[in-house]
Amino acid sequence: MKLRNIILIGAAAMLGLASCSDDYLNTPPRDQMSPDGFYSTPSQCNQGVLGVYADLRYISDYEYLMMSEVRSDNMWVEPRPDGERSYSEIGTFRANASEVTFEQTWNAWYKLIYDANMALQKIEKCDFANEAIKNQFLGEAHFLRGWAYFELARLYGNVPLILEPMSSKEANNVKQTDARTVITGTAIPDLEFALDNLPEKGKMVDGLGATVTGRADKSAAQGMLARVYMQLAGFPFNDTEAESKAKTYLEQLLAKKSQYWAPTIDAWRSQWLPSNANKYSVFAIQYRTGGSGNPAIFDMSPELPPSFTSIRIFGNHIYPNKALMYQFERTQSNGSKDLRGENYSYIHGYDKESASFPTYSQQFEDVTVDGVTTSQQVNAINYKYMASKRKCKEFGIDGTIENSMVDYYDWPVNYPVIRIEDMMLLYAEILCDEGDIAGAMNQVNEIRSRAGVDLRPTSGISKDEATKYIRLERQLELFGEGVRWFDEVRYGTWQQDIINKFNSYSNPDGTDVSSVADGRYLYPIPSNQMSIVPGLYSQNKGY
Repeated sequence: MKLRNIILIGAAAMLGLASCSDDYLNTPPRDQMSPDGFYSTPSQCNQGVLGVYADLRYISDYEYLMMSEVRSDNMWVEPRPDGERSYSEIGTFRANASEVTFEQTWNAWYKLIYDANMALQKIEKCDFANEAIKNQFLGEAHFLRGWAYFELARLYGNVPLILEPMSSKEANNVKQTDARTVITGTAIPDLEFALDNLPEKGKMVDGLGATVTGRADKSAAQGMLARVYMQLAGFPFNDTEAESKAKTYLEQLLAKKSQYWAPTIDAWRSQWLPSNANKYSVFAIQYRTGGSGNPAIFDMSPELPPSFTSIRIFGNHIYPNKALMYQFERTQSNGSKDLRGENYSYIHGYDKESASFPTYSQQFEDVTVDGVTTSQQVNAINYKYMASKRKCKEFGIDGTIENSMVDYYDWPVNYPVIRIEDMMLLYAEILCDEGDIAGAMNQVNEIRSRAGVDLRPTSGISKDEATKYIRLERQLELFGEGVRWFDEVRYGTWQQDIINKFNSYSNPDGTDVSSVADGRYLYPIPSNQMSIVPGLYSQNKGY
């Protein structure tokens, strides 16, 4: 792995440009080197842009795991764990504006925005011998800022819009802008600027003109614009013109599908291992060992014994929903199960290895899906991102990555933000809405064929049936990738989906369907932000 070709997520690699802030709007970051003296050469500008990427480190954990997967009907959480746990509070809808994860996510995105604003201002003033490199750096900063505002708008709704470096006093007095305007007035123009100025895959460079990988390129901008417009097409925005705009970007990106398509199930299964980083992702958050690893893996599952990993896993009680387990585990006409499931997206457990790790106690409950009642495991272990010794051995990959990990947050496993299958299934949604059922099912079936599962009919089905197939395929293919909650919101099914999940588990102590209240498709503005200037922000409905 050539480190010059990887985004080094960590302050040490960024000369301090990625320093953190407990409360961004209240206390802007203080860099070790003044930006005025730093952005003076193309190489320094390159490091400054990498510093903006560095702000993404905890997004896989804070947002995509906790605020999407855990919140959605992909996962079931233990409602009453041994102490107050963020995953339990969020997954049961008990969490309020004081929940620390909501504050951490807000701060992470605004930290990135602060750094992106600084980069945009300083890079513009720097002299470059090659203007194309300058435009690429500006495009990357615009991409990251536009993406940040999109995420903030779909997480929190109306948020403060800050488009230039500000003092804490100035930032603290910026009022909220409505979510639609944040997306259409800032996120989309930023992403369009990125699209116009970013090179294609394989043509990204650093400040010296050397080729680099793992950064946002033209394909990433096309994919993100498609995602943004599909979000606008659904609830709560219901923009009737958004799908046609998304279709344009999807067709541009899908014309390059061969660059991102894992051709076999083994290629699909191994793409989350460190040696295959960036092989198939359109865009991913980059991680490496040495203090710059992926922190989400520590929080994803119960502890695992030494034959899997010598690294401590926190032991959270976050499990695949038993209704989704039914879909993965059901026997297909060829006699097999979904090849994406057991031993790859999850494991059922493990045999006894020591007194500390006795045989994993599997628990089962009945679940009824589409009128069929089966017994399914309710405590399967999430495994998609786990670069375990066993998984590495299976694919002939160096299993000594743990030796260079500095702590249990340091997994060198990238987190995919945009995959080509996501784009294929968004395109299927559009084709279905246009009445092209066969075309939509062809997109679905290409994915299902690789997974070894029965194909969907391409004729003789209604639009509603085809829509159901597409949505289920998104849930299976993109399981664990931070997509599901936002899908449920734009479908307008989030409330009923969660109530159905609670009911299927018989509403144990710690859950209450009344908590799944109107308006809670948004998260609350964090209480610390509400208190900086009392009365400046309006809190979201339901909090």
